[in-house]
Amino acid sequence: MNEGLLETSGWRPRMLGLIACGLCGLSLLADRATGAAGEKLKVVTSFMPLYCFASQVAGDDAEVQNLLPGNVGPHEYQPTRSDHDKLRAADIFLINGLKLEDWVLPMTKGRHGPKPLKVVEVSRGLESELIYDIPGLSLNGPGNRTQPAERGPDPNPHIWLDPRLAIRMVTNVLEAFRAADPVHAAHYERNAAVCVERLRALDRDYSERLAGVAATPIVTSHDAFAYLARRYSLNVLGVIEVIPDVGPSLKYQGQLRQLIQSRGVKAIFGEPRAPGKTASQLAADTGVRLASLDTLETADARGLRPSAYEDAMRDNLKTLVENLK
Repeated sequence: MNEGLLETSGWRPRMLGLIACGLCGLSLLADRATGAAGEKLKVVTSFMPLYCFASQVAGDDAEVQNLLPGNVGPHEYQPTRSDHDKLRAADIFLINGLKLEDWVLPMTKGRHGPKPLKVVEVSRGLESELIYDIPGLSLNGPGNRTQPAERGPDPNPHIWLDPRLAIRMVTNVLEAFRAADPVHAAHYERNAAVCVERLRALDRDYSERLAGVAATPIVTSHDAFAYLARRYSLNVLGVIEVIPDVGPSLKYQGQLRQLIQSRGVKAIFGEPRAPGKTASQLAADTGVRLASLDTLETADARGLRPSAYEDAMRDNLKTLVENLK
């Protein structure tokens, strides 16, 4: 009996030691699994509005980086080695689509990374909302042009300047987050609901404050504001650059000058960082105000931040109201 007890007492410490080692090993494995599962969803966005939408939906549960520097827009962007590294580490790449980011395919084609990259176009599902018309000169208000509107081959990509379409973009961001990280789906849904409510409030403010002044004739530097104008019935008589980054002919400038003078245009709207020589000259020649409307393709002087989209949209609203009175 005593010998049996002595034998038992001999192996018990060894067994306890083995069990302890086994538990320790299981604990280490569990820690590794938790670390892997606990890695945050990594999201890269193409430009400022998408960074704002994604950051607000992500909250604390995902990491969001913008691919472009805050002062560089998608039209002039040139990919760098560090940008390729960002995409290699990402789970989701959010882009506007509609040919705004022509550089995406060369960057993602043949990509080799530790995990697959999901490229999501946040314009998905908005086909019926897209504007294809090439801008012309409006002689007697919207729809009455000196030449019939032509349908271009590609849609106008500036959908984010319409707050109601921005809500649809946020919904697409949410769907991408839920699919990639269902564990935090409820958090993403709550965050998206807050973001959408802020956009609804923005839309209400635009509708209410522009209601009495929207009919005032204006001219814009280019057609980036087509969706904004359609949503709030802004009376855009003409645009200076019919083709982006291509200056107008002397004949077209003369038509614009005549239109501005004959129709009582109150303001010409250029871009904050580069109003353009033609816009400045037309304003000087006709005596109308030259003001700035932001296309929101880049961050303002305050830098890239989750509130940058709403801040800039509210700045635009203030500018419109002040210059259309």
